[in-house]
Amino acid sequence: MPDLPSVPSDSWDKFGLRPASKEPWQRFAWTQYSEHGPGLELLHTGPGKRVLELGFGKGDNLAQVARTGAVAVGVDISAVQVEAARERFGDQIEVRHAKAEEYLAECAGEFDSVYSVFGAVWFTDPAVLLPLIRRALKPGGRFAFSHLPPSGECPGPHEYDMYGPDNEELLPITRWCYRPYMWEKKLLDAGFTAASGRRLPCPPDKETIGTMIVEATA
Repeated sequence: MPDLPSVPSDSWDKFGLRPASKEPWQRFAWTQYSEHGPGLELLHTGPGKRVLELGFGKGDNLAQVARTGAVAVGVDISAVQVEAARERFGDQIEVRHAKAEEYLAECAGEFDSVYSVFGAVWFTDPAVLLPLIRRALKPGGRFAFSHLPPSGECPGPHEYDMYGPDNEELLPITRWCYRPYMWEKKLLDAGFTAASGRRLPCPPDKETIGTMIVEATA
């Protein structure tokens, strides 16, 4: 398969112009639904912990991590998202403007947890990203991420279009979608000691394909 182009940062800047929720989230959310699914129990958080989010959007989940007493660090490819998160949460969180793989290349054994919620793990070649995440974690560190499950197409990288801030402009992206057992193998091949994935069904009153949630231990 030919290499697919990485997502241009200007696409993410346009996507970042979508408005944030009027009020900060009251709960850490892995899924599309704020009161559905697991929460911070999938991560090592709390005083003395360092936690990294890859692709933090407007910063709501990262702020939830900070409220546990952990040092909450985020990296995002979009300068628009970085500025929005700083305006909303100030010095509660530490945010960086960079590609996830470039930031991780400078990290070694630094974090107790790394996570991504519909973020960089979904949009970056796992052959590049997963070994860097493993290297950035302390021994016993936790890695978890979520994204939409594959929906009928063959697993792997696929080109998609997403909409801009007013739902009028199509922005090209590439997403890496795999089934749970495929993610598990990729994580073990990248050096993680344990990995598990599952498809969490959507709430009873919704009709979607649910959410893929994957966990791993360094």
